[in-house]
Amino acid sequence: MSRRIEGEPVHIRAKPGDVAELAVIMGDPARVEQAAALLDDARIINSYRGYLAYTGRYEGTPVTVACHCIGGPSAAIAVEAAGEGEVVVPGEAFHVSTLPMMYSGVAGPSIADPGLTERLAREVEATGLRVHRGSVFSSDAFYLEGPEIVERWRSAGAVAVEMECATVFAVAAARGISAAAALIVSNNLATHSRILTSEELKPITLRTVRAAINAMTS
Repeated sequence: MSRRIEGEPVHIRAKPGDVAELAVIMGDPARVEQAAALLDDARIINSYRGYLAYTGRYEGTPVTVACHCIGGPSAAIAVEAAGEGEVVVPGEAFHVSTLPMMYSGVAGPSIADPGLTERLAREVEATGLRVHRGSVFSSDAFYLEGPEIVERWRSAGAVAVEMECATVFAVAAARGISAAAALIVSNNLATHSRILTSEELKPITLRTVRAAINAMTS
């Protein structure tokens, strides 16, 4: 096992006990700030290297909300059939990256936790948001994403293009952690729509974060 895995994290300076067992991670630090406002007694546990993270309590349950810093606004979900402000809850993520394979040891899509995914989809639907279920493609090349990429992966069965799910699902499985994703549609690559801002998406972000916490505690 790598010394970095055994020892303290290199890029996160949270102390032992700072991170709650339940965590909601997202790509945009602005959304992390919005989510932290849902927590009682929220406190910053890390801001080093931009990995902003808060821990607090949601209805008495310790919860951490954190930024994974890989996607940010580039977690722009492109869904042929979905509109901005809708949500995708994927069961698996296709990819062409070696990183997920380094954790899983096998080629093929990364799989979300089925039980948590089902609970998450139900909780998001309960907020009144429209939910799309299916597979997604995790892209490593934000600036190469376009109609051609959308069509290629749509024909392979993907309902959305994003940037993190394959890695998150693979790392979680390798570490014995349950992981699922709720992806807010911020723009549509097929129609060349503009990317909605964090402030524009704030009401949906708050509803989705509440749904995620409810799914983890149900």
